Amino acid sequence: MSIPTQKYEDIFQDYSDALQWMKGIGVNLGSGRTNNYLKMIEYWKDNYRTAEIDEAKRQFPDFVNSMHEVYDFIDIYKSFENTPIDQLTHIAEKLQKGVKGPINSFEETAKSTTARNFLFEATFAAKVHKPERGIMAILDAESDTGIQVDNEKIWVECKRVTTTENIETNVRKASNQLDKIIKKQVGSGHRGIVALEVTKVLNIGDKIYVSNCDSTLVKSIDTMMDEFISQHFVIWQELYKRKNKKIIGTVVRFSFMSTSESRQLLVHTSQWALNPRLGISSRDNDRLRFMATNFNDH
Repeated sequence: MSIPTQKYEDIFQDYSDALQWMKGIGVNLGSGRTNNYLKMIEYWKDNYRTAEIDEAKRQFPDFVNSMHEVYDFIDIYKSFENTPIDQLTHIAEKLQKGVKGPINSFEETAKSTTARNFLFEATFAAKVHKPERGIMAILDAESDTGIQVDNEKIWVECKRVTTTENIETNVRKASNQLDKIIKKQVGSGHRGIVALEVTKVLNIGDKIYVSNCDSTLVKSIDTMMDEFISQHFVIWQELYKRKNKKIIGTVVRFSFMSTSESRQLLVHTSQWALNPRLGISSRDNDRLRFMATNFNDH
């Protein structure tokens, strides 16, 4: 994992460009949370050096939330900005749902998670879409999203998990969905993976993770991911024993805001990892290894 370095002005410009692109592919932004983030970042980029202490304290939590929220929209935009509009119907539909929901993610309830659930699906598609490397998102997938490498296809079901108690339920549901999709496919070049977004499990309340320098931050985030998988992988590995053998692994992702104190910089931290299903073939391991090389390179 690398630590991105961007000025607030540059992030504001990237996000502004992302919103314009979204409008161009048919997403109606309305007056929802996306415009709120734009206004907050615009205010802070112009005033963070001169704001009074009381004003800074009042605005800063909303600014941190805004900074965290906009990166998925920016990543989706940068991955698909050169893709013809007529191929982006499903991405536009996910984004149309993704721009809704409460402004702050910690305000989500069981009834208001839909927006960010769809946004995770689009974010996963954006993460794996690298045509220049021969790996492309399947933009019209019957599953939440999909990955195509040459003539092989990997179908992906995405779940946002809010508590450790919900991991098993979500993996089981995703596996059942993949089983139905894979059974309908013709040919042997079809596989499935489950993708879990676990930010709320690791960072309840959207707190800022503080580290004294970049290298320590990278090591801490890597350790956090390793510990999460070591503590919970038995849940999905046990479930897979009774599921379709073409379901070959689990992707885990989290993201939140961090500070690297040596640079006095607020940074967006996102980490992805892939845990292979036990007992899969060497060919399937190769498939997953190729995917994994694309996860944490930007």
